[in-house]
Amino acid sequence: MQANNLAHALDPALMAWQEASRRSMETLLNCYCREVAGPQGQLSVGPLFGQNDWPQSIHMALHNNGGSGGSIMHIRLPLTDARLLAVVEGASITGNYRYQSPFYCKAPAKPWALLDWEGLAGLLLRELSLQTETPANDELMQQIRDSVAVTAAILQASCAGPFSSEPLQAFIESEQSLMFGHPFHPAPKSRQGVSHEDMLRYSPEMGVSFPLHYFAVRREYLLQQSVLAASCDEIVAQQAPAGLAADRRYGLIPTHPWQARYLLSHASVAQAIGTGRIRDLGPQGEHYYPTSSIRTLFHPDNPYFYKCSLNIRITNCVRKNAVYELEGALQVTRIMRALLPALQQRFPGLRVMEEPAFLSVDLKLNDVQCAKEVTEGFGMILRRGFHDALHPGVTPLLAGALFGNHIHGEARMRELLAQMQRHGAMPSNEAAEQWFSRYVAELMYPVLYCYFAHGIVFEPHLQNVVIGVAEGEPQQVFLRDFEGVKLVRERYSEQHLQGVGAQAREALWYDNDLGWQRIAYCLFVNNFCEAISQIGAGNPALQNRLWAVVRHHLHVYQIRHGDTASAERIGALLSGEPFPGKTNLMNRFFKRADRATTYMPVVNPLSILGEDSAWS
Repeated sequence: MQANNLAHALDPALMAWQEASRRSMETLLNCYCREVAGPQGQLSVGPLFGQNDWPQSIHMALHNNGGSGGSIMHIRLPLTDARLLAVVEGASITGNYRYQSPFYCKAPAKPWALLDWEGLAGLLLRELSLQTETPANDELMQQIRDSVAVTAAILQASCAGPFSSEPLQAFIESEQSLMFGHPFHPAPKSRQGVSHEDMLRYSPEMGVSFPLHYFAVRREYLLQQSVLAASCDEIVAQQAPAGLAADRRYGLIPTHPWQARYLLSHASVAQAIGTGRIRDLGPQGEHYYPTSSIRTLFHPDNPYFYKCSLNIRITNCVRKNAVYELEGALQVTRIMRALLPALQQRFPGLRVMEEPAFLSVDLKLNDVQCAKEVTEGFGMILRRGFHDALHPGVTPLLAGALFGNHIHGEARMRELLAQMQRHGAMPSNEAAEQWFSRYVAELMYPVLYCYFAHGIVFEPHLQNVVIGVAEGEPQQVFLRDFEGVKLVRERYSEQHLQGVGAQAREALWYDNDLGWQRIAYCLFVNNFCEAISQIGAGNPALQNRLWAVVRHHLHVYQIRHGDTASAERIGALLSGEPFPGKTNLMNRFFKRADRATTYMPVVNPLSILGEDSAWS
């Protein structure tokens, strides 16, 4: 009772801030360990040593974990001559550490001091500045600060619970449930260029919905393409509120309401409204739900998602739709439309959420920069939804809601596994292995086949994969977001891409090795590493069994679908070739564009599993 009274007395905002701060430190330190401390030999994880002067909470954390289950993480920062200390659940060869104590620092000639997120971030960024001989990155520090503030606001507003039994409502809840964001990004919830009030108003994690803001644009200023029987503006008009499309001289363009305000402040748009080329129709119609990307909007009755432009910097990029990205999405759709019948016959559980039309505005301005800003600001893409795509009884859930969502994801996975256990009458570990095996097969086979057989590079990271589950078990996989889909240059010449401009072709092309790096990172590191960490939380033996599932399916893939190219790549993985890990911390530290990202080796567990981990 006393503990409950104390909890009620605590300030919810303070508790949310403390939880957000702690999670920020965990993700930042995970990045630093994987990208810097581990490769440079400055990280050790093991038993207690030299403990005489160590903080009492370190001893308590070890004792609370049974006295033997925890391990000490010790990190040296050689150029600032500091040391960091925390208790983790145990060693992790992939760097997926779970922290069980506060974080401490020891500076020269000073006692151990408790760290907050700002102290930890300052230490690590100062060490990186000295190591790389570059100035301090104040921008990254601000992004981390922003991420903590956003996370705290989300946590304070959240009320986690089981997903709805209604499939599309459950999908919305999964899209809006990402409390913490990318577990290996220094600022996973950073949103710059938006006020705190607007962040609360439009963030999916706040459980929000809102009407679209419509503009009517004279048809001679519409920029659009479609591979469908109807044009993009015709499809939009069919889904718009009754009466909005009455004047046939104009075409409708829906926008995110925040973006509408941005556009209305643009001088060229204001002038176009003043001369009647554009009409501002305001917020209209049913409420749409922002999905995890924030700018992609969903309504259960609309057969299409609307991927809108949003001039807000979300983590790495300002999320506006450039013309070359609009063209690229359509080109990928054309290619996939030719391949999908055979692909779905080979992989019945696969659905690709094509992007078959786009719409924007070209005011034919003499000022090239202003024209670009207007076109990018209005740019929107239609993405195919779930109509006629879901198998009977299947509920679509965002993979990130299960695997990239820390303790909230673990809770969701326990719900699914319990449902599968009840249906199949099997022990918990067996249910976990069967669930994961089904998921790996549904996802990995088509992704690898598209790359090896067709030179198409999907990005199956946690926000690009939707899992269709029935009775708790994976039955379908939906791949989405053609902005991230690339084409292997050696397979697609200029002649294959005549329908797009030079900039779109360059953006679509990856060389063969870069394509493989991107797939291997998204599939094995961003997706499977996190899935195994969540499903096998606190159970190293189960985690080994789940990696054995991955190894088993690589063998099966090669037997059923492989060729000489896949044999070489898969053979290297099975022999222990490291996975490529995206360097999110260093990319942000050096302010690199996302396309210029670098990769570094992440230990591959596939070749070091014992015989007792064999799976079939």
